[in-house]
Amino acid sequence: MKCLLRMFAARGQGVVFMETVISTRPSKAGHCSIECIPMPMNKAQDVPGYFRESLLASDDEWSQHRKIIDTTVKTEAAVPKDGDVKDQDRNHFQAREAIRRGGFRNTMTAKMPYFHAWFDPYGGMGHVIENPELFPPWFGREVIAGVLDLPPTVYRKPRRLKESHDQRCERADEWKKRFGWKRYDWTKMLEQE
Repeated sequence: MKCLLRMFAARGQGVVFMETVISTRPSKAGHCSIECIPMPMNKAQDVPGYFRESLLASDDEWSQHRKIIDTTVKTEAAVPKDGDVKDQDRNHFQAREAIRRGGFRNTMTAKMPYFHAWFDPYGGMGHVIENPELFPPWFGREVIAGVLDLPPTVYRKPRRLKESHDQRCERADEWKKRFGWKRYDWTKMLEQE
């Protein structure tokens, strides 16, 4: 995620990452995918507001969960309550608790359907989907299309490419060359060791 952010930032673009999990049952869930959508930087700054409004208007009016769950990592420093810095065990425990606050894993549940959008590597906003039949699988793309003034055909019925594995690999290599991915590829560090 960080490498993609750096790559698009060098091109003057912002990025939104989105994940939609409609079903958590193993037989229907399929596999998880996170969509990465680059856009002009001036539009990317407005995207959190668009998502906030769209999530507030989504699903039923009355729900058991909060409409918007802030998944931003909180980085407050752990300070001993009584000012005693000699008690290292308690200070260590408080520091660990400060690290645990916020973030995607600590605020969203894996046992229910959800939608999540990251606006930077430190978090974003999530939404528990209470009624999967009413929640459109293209929700995030619809919001992005609204920000970019794109027609509904772009997000509702995207063009499906029928290609072989070799053709997909070829297309991926072209993408890597076009965007200069070699400079940002973190997997190259693993090969050096």
